[in-house]
Amino acid sequence: MSGLRVYSTSVTGSREIKSQQSEVTRILDGKRIQYQLVDISQDNALRDEMRALAGNPKATPPQIVNGDQYCGDYELFVEAVEQNTLQEFLKLALSQACPEFPCWTPSPHSPQPSPGHEGPFDQLPVIPNLTLESLPQCRPLLLPPL
Repeated sequence: MSGLRVYSTSVTGSREIKSQQSEVTRILDGKRIQYQLVDISQDNALRDEMRALAGNPKATPPQIVNGDQYCGDYELFVEAVEQNTLQEFLKLALSQACPEFPCWTPSPHSPQPSPGHEGPFDQLPVIPNLTLESLPQCRPLLLPPL
């Protein structure tokens, strides 16, 4: 499987698991990050796959994976949201956050910092053809703190 996957369950008596799953999907939907919801209650093999990827034979949903890379569980997800590092946590490239508007991919023509001047704006990429009209097409993008 490829892409971002959230392992969840539609059959649980745990309010905590239900609440955690809802919060993960609400945040991902709110940030318009595409993901596949994998319901482990449909097949024990999916539960075993989730636990193998998490490296924990007792792991419970929600668990988040990108491709074959384990991202983390609910607690790590919330921590990444609070620290504004969700994109790194999910192992997403900048262009994946906004696939219909790839302006966020750094250009090889981006300016280099001036010698002796290392201000934070010197390291920002140049975004060619960026207009105010093009911005509403793009979903919110998480950038690392400067």
